[in-house]
Order: sequence, then C-alpha cells, then structure tokens
Amino acid sequence: MEETNKKDREPRRNQKLKIMYLMKIFLEMTDEEHAITVNDIIEQLKAYDITAERKSLYSDIENLRTFGIEIHKVQKDRTYYYHVVDREFELVELKMLVDAVSSAKFITKNESDELIKKLECFASKYQAEQLRRQVSVNGRVKSQNKRTFYSVDAIHEAINSNRQITFQYFSWNVDKKMELRHDGKTYHISPWALCWDDEKYYLIGYDSDEERIKHYRVDKMTNTCVSDKKRIGEK
Repeated sequence: MEETNKKDREPRRNQKLKIMYLMKIFLEMTDEEHAITVNDIIEQLKAYDITAERKSLYSDIENLRTFGIEIHKVQKDRTYYYHVVDREFELVELKMLVDAVSSAKFITKNESDELIKKLECFASKYQAEQLRRQVSVNGRVKSQNKRTFYSVDAIHEAINSNRQITFQYFSWNVDKKMELRHDGKTYHISPWALCWDDEKYYLIGYDSDEERIKHYRVDKMTNTCVSDKKRIGEK
C-alpha cells in the first residue's frame, strides 16, 4: 500500500516542476534552426510524467520569457512553432572554446572530454552534435597526466590569495625521462602572472634569491603547492 502511494505521489511531484522541465525541453530541443510545436511539448513532458494543457503551456512559455529566455513563435500554415533564439553562448563561441580545450596540450584527453561535455550543456542537442564532430577532427597530441592542470590551478589560487608557491623544476633527458633540476631543489617563487604562448603556459614570477623576475614553463613544474608566505617583488 505504501509503495502504491509513493508511485502516486511521483507524478504530482513532477507536475510541480513542469516549468523547469519545459525550460529544459526548450534549451535541449530547440535553436535558431529547430523548433517545436505545442503538441511536441506535450509529448516531451509525458516522458517526465507531466501532463499539460495547451492553455497552461502558453502561460508557462510567457513566464519563461519574463524570466529571460528568449522564445520566438513562428507560424507555418496553421501551426505555430516555438524555439529559443538567444543563449548564454553563441554556437561560434562554443566552437572556439571547444577548439581551445581540445587543442590545449596540458589538458589530458579525459579532462578535455569532460570539459567539452559541460560546454555542450550550453547548446541544443543538434548544436552539441556539431561540437562533437569538431572534436573528432582535431587529433592533437594530449598530455597523459594532470600535473600541469593542477599546477595552473595552484598558481591561480596563489595569485588570488597573494601567496608564494613552491615547486620543483625538471627537464627531459635523452631517454625522455624526467630529471629534476638542481638536485631536486624546491623553488620559492612569488607568482604574478600566467602567460599562454605557443600552446604552453608560462609562469611569470619573482625569485627573491636572485631578486629578479623569471619565467618558468608550467608543464615542467611538479609538486606545485601554495605557500603560507606573502608574495613579494611587486615593484
């Protein structure tokens, strides 16, 4: 009996979320080239165990417009079609972001896939297919570890909190193996900027030992940590 009551309550709970699911349908199913009718909307809502009358949908659509979602209505013959025409990002902007993510060598393939999947959420399902096709033709060599990714994050954190960072610096030998410089010395640097050049990140920081600004390739930094010490060298 309790299980039956639970099943009965579920559709009613979904019914309260009708306008949220309606927004989801518009954002996923429509764009400037793809539109849906009220009948399409009613069918899509049924998949979420939501019933809707045409009159209530017109009111919900108007509420979404008031909320800030730009929904246009176009008439073809005797049928009205609805679609979203303005989004947080234009498709061309998403393509640029996807290309940047997929091209960045310091981001691993798995991280690229996750980031691009999140970017797809800003597009309709039809636009998302275009983004996935764009990724498939890139074929760039990607990093196999997350070291640079975490170093970049630590540097940003240090800059925002006005702290120094510590790290070890390395190079690759003829056998393509990592060799720590200066016998594994720990560097203490005040980070002031990150520079992106030739598909690589560079740290611009102040070395208090040498009393000068120096540059470091972030992909050659390891064990990067935010220090408790305040940054110096601003002048």
